[in-house]
Amino acid sequence: MKKQSLLLTFSLLLICQFMGFAQESTPIILDGPKDWSYEKIDFPLDFAPSLPYEGFEELRFAPGMFDTSSSTYFTYLFVLSIQNKEELPKNELKTLLSKYYKGLCSAVATSKKMAIDTSQIKVRLKKLKKPSSQTKSYGVLINFFDPFTNGQNILLNMELEVIPNKQTKGVYVLSIVSPQSKESVVWKELYGVKEKLKLQKIISAENR
Repeated sequence: MKKQSLLLTFSLLLICQFMGFAQESTPIILDGPKDWSYEKIDFPLDFAPSLPYEGFEELRFAPGMFDTSSSTYFTYLFVLSIQNKEELPKNELKTLLSKYYKGLCSAVATSKKMAIDTSQIKVRLKKLKKPSSQTKSYGVLINFFDPFTNGQNILLNMELEVIPNKQTKGVYVLSIVSPQSKESVVWKELYGVKEKLKLQKIISAENR
């Protein structure tokens, strides 16, 4: 199974390099986990060029991300560092996620000659109550299709925070994602990973 997941991860990297939207670099924000694959993408995103932002995205993929039989299938985290935008209202965030996931699905499916109706991709957001007044938190459900493996329909669970970035007068969008239920061991791991991030330490320092 480990060998299969590594082959699938390698296949993703080849797709990303072919399409020109992924880069290798030293992590700025997502400094772990070290055994999770890392990618960095600069705005404008090749697969979603209509998103009008400046900045970059970092991602970390769980070892079983592209193994449909793994408990960590499609489990990952990402952060968008958006510059010169001090607020990201709920409606704009929903539009961002919709264009992002539809564009990603369409681009990868096209490269693999896979027919997927991206109009069926839907994003639902629900605001979550959090103790910190510095961030806005959302529970998100995304009806998605997996173009990286077999094109199957999957429901992605996401928890997302919009965090002020005082240095750039922008925002961070920090997300943890998995199709597993929130009661699963996978989500306990995701919460643990999130708490150890460099970004969480920055947030804690700014809130003191």
